Amino acid sequence: MLDPVSTAILQSIQYADLFDYPLTPDEIHRYLIGIRTPRAEITHALDDPARLNGAIARVGGYVTLPRREHLVAERARLRAHAQKQMPRARFYARLIAQLPFVRMIALTGALAMQNARDGDIDLMIVTAPRRLWLTRALIIALVYLARARGDKLCPNFLVTENALELRERNLYTAHEIAQMIPFYGMAIYARLRALNAWAETFLPNMNQCDAISEIQLNPRSVSRALKRVSERMLAGRMGDALERWERTRKIAKLSAQIRGSADDAAFSADVCRGFMSGHGQRILAEYESRITNY
Repeated sequence: MLDPVSTAILQSIQYADLFDYPLTPDEIHRYLIGIRTPRAEITHALDDPARLNGAIARVGGYVTLPRREHLVAERARLRAHAQKQMPRARFYARLIAQLPFVRMIALTGALAMQNARDGDIDLMIVTAPRRLWLTRALIIALVYLARARGDKLCPNFLVTENALELRERNLYTAHEIAQMIPFYGMAIYARLRALNAWAETFLPNMNQCDAISEIQLNPRSVSRALKRVSERMLAGRMGDALERWERTRKIAKLSAQIRGSADDAAFSADVCRGFMSGHGQRILAEYESRITNY
């Protein structure tokens, strides 16, 4: 029988393994599932073979499951690839930050963990209230620009400032919150983290180890004057009409594309959560299956 800390360590490694992702001891501490514990206790558990009873493998500073040691070399390869992608992610974030009504941009998904296997640049974007769909339409123009440059820009999660408290309260969403890298709009990012403090129920150490990324955009690189002018132009009745028209047609179109469980997708005046494939629900189901069968 494993002690509680060893159990949490193994659960955290099992979850990361669903993404083929070995963890460092520091990452095990930050993403430890279910219990708050000092970093030193993680070290003690990892260094005592009897506590984890052969349930883990250690390779070059990483911890993974037995017979998964080959993932350490793969993680190094993907990290090098991610470092080449990051300047492009910042480039597109800078362009999006210039757009009217954009209030926050954060990198999410695999690239935020330097584990991008598909080349996606996943972004969470916060907009001003009553302008989410109009702003999204402008962002989609940049998606086509990125595609022409050979990049896969995926602004698949937009919310307004009225919807910062996320409704999906589970381990998958908690990880997304803990892992996201804010590029722009630090005040909104701070509000988002505060309103989603429930994530610490799943990952109690996530804020103890939190560090602001060094790859934020310089606020001076965003043209505030141009942004103010364009927002003023679209703030009145014309903007209201465009927002209603775009919202009505896109919600109808996107809702028709939902496959299987709709839990990962949501479309409203304040939310455009375009995860159509049910990936998050599959991850959670597989994790529960692993823990149950272990």
